[in-house]
Amino acid sequence: MENSKNEQQKKVASYWFDIVKKNQKSQHLRLRWWQSPYIVRYINKKITGLTLDGLSQGITQRPKEMAGDRYPFSCGISVGCGNGQKEITLVCQGLVSSFQLYEVSKVRIEQGRRLAARFGVENKVTFIQGDALEIIREKECFDFVHWNNSLHHMLDVEVAIKWSYEVLQKGGMFYMDDYVGPNRMQLSDKMLEVASQVRSILPEKYLANPRNPSQLLPKTLTRNSIERMIQIDPSEAADSERIIDSIKKYFPQAEITITGGVVYHLALSDILHNFDESKDKYLLDFLMLIDDLCSELGETHYATAIAIK
Repeated sequence: MENSKNEQQKKVASYWFDIVKKNQKSQHLRLRWWQSPYIVRYINKKITGLTLDGLSQGITQRPKEMAGDRYPFSCGISVGCGNGQKEITLVCQGLVSSFQLYEVSKVRIEQGRRLAARFGVENKVTFIQGDALEIIREKECFDFVHWNNSLHHMLDVEVAIKWSYEVLQKGGMFYMDDYVGPNRMQLSDKMLEVASQVRSILPEKYLANPRNPSQLLPKTLTRNSIERMIQIDPSEAADSERIIDSIKKYFPQAEITITGGVVYHLALSDILHNFDESKDKYLLDFLMLIDDLCSELGETHYATAIAIK
């Protein structure tokens, strides 16, 4: 069992090493929603009512408003931190004084240490290679538990959220910004239908492949098989469907915000580069309204959650 888990961790680390290399090659292209200032501002406004620049700044603003005299938090922990950019930002903004950062990918940790040094916070963040859920067993030892697009990589999200509750001090904060959609990205027929219809109404110029502009990307979207998803990354959305229910179980007072994604994460994936966010603002406004309607019908990819224990 332990060998199997180690092999999975190695495969996940290898996958993210390849992703880093791939992103370096296409970093000048705006392919995903988190590279879109317009969409990031739209999501932040959903969470906090303010049109804020910067990824996850909506959910960062809310803890400051909710924490009162608990702010700043003294010692945070983050699982699956990647290069730690989000956590380093929280330290620089004064929300959390220090972080223990856990990551299985050695190359991501090396990037993170360089990043921390660049921002002058290397003495405030500690990178550790390994599984935090296995390493940290002491209860109530942190006052801030941070999950940002890593909780959906947990093979058992209830175990991860229960662990989060146990390591969190009373008065401490649980903070999550994550994918909460269907397991293994087995998107519903309705999600695929809406996303495909969105693509079908767009003029062809928006469907050009940014990597090869002479080629059009498909209007009809499909899902990968479960087997293919596991082959790509065995941790990808393994148990994501249970995230919200598990949070409600251990943090019943959590402030949960559904942030959508059927349009901006699915329909616009790979083609965002073709939008001029200034000239196409009204078109993007319309597309995000469709995304909001999908959320209201229970079709979402993402959510945030904040809770004080």
